Amino acid sequence: MTYYLRKIGFATQNVGIGSAADALDALQQEAGITTKSNKKLIHKGEIAFGTVLGVCVGYLVKQAGKLVALAIGTGFVFLQYLSYNGFITVHWDRLEGGYKKGFDVDKDGRVTVKDLSSKWNKFIGFLTHNLQFKSTFLVGFYAGIRYG
Repeated sequence: MTYYLRKIGFATQNVGIGSAADALDALQQEAGITTKSNKKLIHKGEIAFGTVLGVCVGYLVKQAGKLVALAIGTGFVFLQYLSYNGFITVHWDRLEGGYKKGFDVDKDGRVTVKDLSSKWNKFIGFLTHNLQFKSTFLVGFYAGIRYG
């Protein structure tokens, strides 16, 4: 580890083979990454905390999304069953109007990728509001959605 740190020009002291936290401390110390009051700018606790929170929230969003998809799919099949057997008449144009009203952000009459992207960005903004560790949270969030 010391060899690689010296090779890239960061370490002049013996860091030894330790944890990644020790290596991060050494890099911060050698590179002078501190504030005027001699506090570190990179906090290991915030990095770990943000990542763990992100993974948990990503997992929650993925599971909640599956549950919503299950409910919508089951509701559609149930409505089709009732409609097919003549018990009800489904006004699909009204349902589509409600969908467009909720998701058509630019009010052009169509729900496009731009509209969905705007809704997603608003959701991410809600999740990361007033967080100091947004980047690590978002990395954990992606990991939670992807691998959860």
